[in-house]
Amino acid sequence: MTTPGYDYEQIPPGFYDEIHQRKAGVRYAWHDLKFRAVAARIGRPRRLLDVGCGPGTFIGNYLDGVDCLGVDFSAAQVGYAGRRYAGPRRRFSTATLAELAAAGERFEAITMIELIEHLAAADARRLLAAARPLLVADGVVVITTPNYRSLWPVIEWSVDRLSRVRYEQQHINKYRRARLAAELVQAGYRDVAVTTAVGLAPFAAVLGLRLVERLDAVGARYRHFGLGNLLLAVARP
Repeated sequence: MTTPGYDYEQIPPGFYDEIHQRKAGVRYAWHDLKFRAVAARIGRPRRLLDVGCGPGTFIGNYLDGVDCLGVDFSAAQVGYAGRRYAGPRRRFSTATLAELAAAGERFEAITMIELIEHLAAADARRLLAAARPLLVADGVVVITTPNYRSLWPVIEWSVDRLSRVRYEQQHINKYRRARLAAELVQAGYRDVAVTTAVGLAPFAAVLGLRLVERLDAVGARYRHFGLGNLLLAVARP
């Protein structure tokens, strides 16, 4: 299940992790705020599955004390994640959700961080449904995806003209809040809540990361003034 016509192997292994390692700049601030928002909503899981883990940045930097499995279809990204972040409590694999289910794997939390926008709509719905049986009864799924009722389309257009990696061919499944909530309900989830995350705070990174954190805290208090660029969904199986 990948974007039709797009070759993800052209993205260099570790590309996004290298951005995170800089610990500076707008793109680092964006990813850091996103990962923190997800980590804040998973509670205290014993085991976590990160679907579409890429180079392992989230597992490797935000989930201390949690047994984690990251899966991705890209062997190159999984290989990078394994070399950089694998350990006694961190595993990375190209296993499918069907293979995990057949092996009897279960998790207290599942995350999908900016994944479903890369999939055809039908494939994304199937993925949401396939993840639910992997959760324990009181587990939680946390999902982020671009909010196409925000400034995201403008940001995406700008990034496409400045970055080696472009999104215009990758992001084929464009969500708004009501649609994401409805598809989670259709997939059998309950207690579905869809909010927003990551407003304009990352753009203050040119003035320092401390300012980014302060602005994001204010933005979160006021629901990012309607300018949250990511949808953030939380649901129970």
